[in-house]
Amino acid sequence: MHSRNPYTIPPDFRELAQAYPPLQPCLISYSGGSSIDFQNEVSQRRLTEALLHRDFGISLDLPLNRLCPPVPNRLNYVLWVEDLLRATRLDEGSPAHGLDIGTGASAIYPLLSCKLNPYWSFVATDVDELSLTTARSNIERNGLAGRIRVFQTTPEARIFAPLHKDPSAKADFTMCNPPFYSSPEDVAASAGAKEFEPIAVCTGADVEMITPGGESSFVCRMVDESVELGERCRWYTSMLGKMSSLKQVIGVIRDHGIENYGITEFVQGSTRRWAVVWSFSDFRLPDTVARITNPQLQSLMPPKNTLRQPFLAQEVASTLTIILASVDGLRVEKAEVEAARFMIYAAKNTWSRAARRKNKQDAQAAEAVSAPNLVCSLEWTDMFLECQWIRGKDRSLFEGFASHIFRKVSEFTEHH
Repeated sequence: MHSRNPYTIPPDFRELAQAYPPLQPCLISYSGGSSIDFQNEVSQRRLTEALLHRDFGISLDLPLNRLCPPVPNRLNYVLWVEDLLRATRLDEGSPAHGLDIGTGASAIYPLLSCKLNPYWSFVATDVDELSLTTARSNIERNGLAGRIRVFQTTPEARIFAPLHKDPSAKADFTMCNPPFYSSPEDVAASAGAKEFEPIAVCTGADVEMITPGGESSFVCRMVDESVELGERCRWYTSMLGKMSSLKQVIGVIRDHGIENYGITEFVQGSTRRWAVVWSFSDFRLPDTVARITNPQLQSLMPPKNTLRQPFLAQEVASTLTIILASVDGLRVEKAEVEAARFMIYAAKNTWSRAARRKNKQDAQAAEAVSAPNLVCSLEWTDMFLECQWIRGKDRSLFEGFASHIFRKVSEFTEHH
């Protein structure tokens, strides 16, 4: 579960029912506490309503024949998208525009996102008339019609229909929780095997749960479409429910030559989900956001954007200042006065031997100030020197710079 998710500690159901009385009839008391019957659809719906009401001030009304979203799981995804934006210079006070693919009757992702982030806005798409009508109603009843626009599309239309319809439209991110299944038979087989939501009843209409080829086919179509749209969206993302789907989607991402991508994992009780992110921009994500340690998935992980090397010396900050000053063509900014953290801007390689020889006849090193092709940070913390790639499209430039700095710090500390 995401570290900022308040449901890392399960809610006290009695206290929750006091805050939202309609939950009271659903409580099951036992020695030491209370719970609800997660196999009971009414109880699940009251729980979702209660959490949204108490913790986010969201009032939700859902048809009985449409999916009821589990709040902790959906919140994990929203918090991760927050991490993506904050890591790429969109902080809590910056406007951000999202595109929610298949928003459903609950419009849960736009509602949660906009309640948590007052400067965010959304276009929310769906193909189902009842879901669209209910989503509009839920958005209006929560006073968010000015920030969330509902867009009707069709199963035959392209997935990113709002961006295709308006060539000037852009997005900072997309979100999607695609239908899991490829057919009614697939739904029945998965239910029999208890592959999804084994301790909770699963509700929803076919239009929400079934798509030709299943979730992997849907998200692979997203990747294919994104190639045409390119940088009109900074971060394309989608949730996935099957590990096998993740492998197929990463395969398509790599087939397109997209090396700027990331993977995360959401664990909620016995439910495990994954999310994938990819981009055509030069923004780079830290490994804490874009890589996971699941040993079954290491072959799918993107290259590291966070490089670390241990140093036992105590005065690495002053050493870094000396070493960075010796490299021509860098713009160096002390990111924090008290901490040993520096921001580095470079237009090209000026640190290798070959580059230094070439630059003796080249007066262009100063272009780093106005046209950086590499932006990274250097930080000394917990006896580690960390080089974090922030922007750029040339991985060799980043890795070469980090290697040079690590080597120079090592040589300096050995001789002093």
